Amino acid sequence: MKKTKSALAAAALSVVMLFSACSSPVEKIDFSHGKVEGTVYTNDMISVKADFGEGWTYFTDDDLAAASGITDFSKEQTDKAFTSTGVVYDMYAANEDNENVNILFEDLELSNNSSLDEQGYIDASMPTLKSQLEAQFTVDSIDQAKITFAGTESPCVKIALDVSGVKLYECQTYKKAGQYMCVITVTALSEEEAENILAKFTAA
Repeated sequence: MKKTKSALAAAALSVVMLFSACSSPVEKIDFSHGKVEGTVYTNDMISVKADFGEGWTYFTDDDLAAASGITDFSKEQTDKAFTSTGVVYDMYAANEDNENVNILFEDLELSNNSSLDEQGYIDASMPTLKSQLEAQFTVDSIDQAKITFAGTESPCVKIALDVSGVKLYECQTYKKAGQYMCVITVTALSEEEAENILAKFTAA
């Protein structure tokens, strides 16, 4: 079990960034950091919430800020993170088995990809996604699919990984708001469990 937990933790915060391209401008919005109250995560910017229940532990805002390379979630600091690394970590939660949910936002304006929708984002990232993941893990398979996320049919990427001999499954889906793309990644011990965890998200 220790080996499994270590593998899950290793796969938790992997980031795939888009290449720079040309795109049409979109209406810009201000970034809004999500909040956790008890066992419930809510992000008004993308209008989703999730109640993971007992047995799940959230990163604190200090943990998330540190992962994002900043000190807090002020506009000055989040602008700094988007400019320097391209992403801000908005939520991370793990259960007692270290299955986890990782939510980050990418500022698409910085890579000139702000006009991409969710499917366009996947299409643009797929050519390099596998090679970027293989720099850290063994990728057994990577496929596009459709799932229901927060009550809406959404495109997703399903990834089967081998991390130090442990088989893991990621289900990654996306939700756009203004110039930001939200990337929601669940890492679990089975594909079914990854989808069950994603099903906890509802419209806010």
